[in-house]
Amino acid sequence: MLLSIYLLVWYTLGFAASFTIKVPSEPVLVVRGATALLPCEFMPDKDLSQLVITWQREEDQRVVHSYYYQRDQLDKQDRNYSKRTRLNHQHITEGNASLALTDFRMKDAGKYLCIVTNSLGSERGVVQLVYGALYSEPRLSIHLSSNNATIRYETEGYPKPEVEWQGSGGQNLTYVQNASDEGLYHLRCIYKIQTSAFNITFTLKNPAVHQELQRHVVLIYDGNTDGSVNKSVVFLAILCVFLMCSTGVLLWLYFRKKENPHEKQNGHIPLVGFRDGLQKEEEEPGAGADMPLSIPAMDIEKSYEVNKEESNGNGTGHI
Repeated sequence: MLLSIYLLVWYTLGFAASFTIKVPSEPVLVVRGATALLPCEFMPDKDLSQLVITWQREEDQRVVHSYYYQRDQLDKQDRNYSKRTRLNHQHITEGNASLALTDFRMKDAGKYLCIVTNSLGSERGVVQLVYGALYSEPRLSIHLSSNNATIRYETEGYPKPEVEWQGSGGQNLTYVQNASDEGLYHLRCIYKIQTSAFNITFTLKNPAVHQELQRHVVLIYDGNTDGSVNKSVVFLAILCVFLMCSTGVLLWLYFRKKENPHEKQNGHIPLVGFRDGLQKEEEEPGAGADMPLSIPAMDIEKSYEVNKEESNGNGTGHI
């Protein structure tokens, strides 16, 4: 009798001790917004009626996901995980109790209990999830003044990164860093330099997600830029004045040229030259200086009549 009881207890304990589950021994890294996979494997049993799978947070026992009676039981699931978890039902019969958690957030990081019970026994394991976020492409801004330059890089990620500024010779440079920790680490890294030309390298390392960013900044700044701008302004001002004067001269010549046809229409005939009578007036001193450029038609007619009368006596006429 006692021997039978001893054999039964030994068989039960030995069989139960053989039931194990397998979970990762190292933390599982999950990137922000991705789907986390919590691995958990157990010894399968063909009889699924006694299978119970429960996922809980270790620190406060909150229910993340439950499965029994061959279906998901989500009545007691914590609301923070509502519609975000799922088991692979096709692989449960193979001993796979891994849980998928979508839209991973910083508050989801921590330790999770995988508890499995079936006809072969009951066991639990711990899976640790680590939160990380890849840093975005650094945004570069440069502010220049007459005697210095300020270089700033801004980016977001998680956790706090390792940042280095190096000069062209590989020497480490000092800088100012500001950041905030709210699910994303907002990095504002500022470096000031007092020179007109520089060649520096910005390096960001995020070992948690195996990320490394390196950006080179090369800038040649001419400190005499203001003087060049002033010279350009003076040159443009002179050019504008020259163009205005040229335009004025051209307009004056254009309107002056139009005056001659206007005078002809008013009864003036341009002076061509007079051979006899007018030639005598040209020989008189001072007469040519005051001679008009044009003579009215009436004066020419009168002069013609007078010369005609004289010609009656002399036998010649001059026009």
